[in-house]
Amino acid sequence: MSSVARKIKSGGDLPRTGPLKSRQPALPETVDFFSQYRCRLHFVDLMHEPFVRDQQAKLSEKELRHAFEEQFRFAADTRIDICMFWDFLSYLDDPALRAFNSALRPWMHPGTRAHGFGMHHLAIRMENIHYGVVDQNTLSTRERRSSPLPSYPHSQIEMHEMMNCFDFERGLLLPEGKLEMLLKMRR
Repeated sequence: MSSVARKIKSGGDLPRTGPLKSRQPALPETVDFFSQYRCRLHFVDLMHEPFVRDQQAKLSEKELRHAFEEQFRFAADTRIDICMFWDFLSYLDDPALRAFNSALRPWMHPGTRAHGFGMHHLAIRMENIHYGVVDQNTLSTRERRSSPLPSYPHSQIEMHEMMNCFDFERGLLLPEGKLEMLLKMRR
């Protein structure tokens, strides 16, 4: 485990504002994998945000966009090269997905790529798991400690319309019925 991963795992010098219930911003293997590249990592764990977890259905699209923008407070010159959505997009209803798209757009550039999993059809049950990157060909999965969120399946056509800053570059239907997606910035 790298020293960065150990610091994240132990909490390092992170400010403490209240009791710690769960900390899952990144798995150590993900930090280890990306430590071999000259890059800056931003881990934004939206799965535990109250506006996603508890208030999503009660907020307007504008309020949701503002809440996402608050979470994306990066330095002004930040541009995202790779965005790992994992299965997060399946936990957003239609207004939240459009709001997420709008809030993310300013941080992207023509070379931005994204990876994620979607639900191919309504019968698919989302697993409550946390993903990590082991190497170029291997992902890790672990059970999340938190309760699962409601899921909102989106067809590829719906996803294309609501996530209109991306085009589908490739998709792969997985044996368990999930759709693995590779997305690129729409020009």
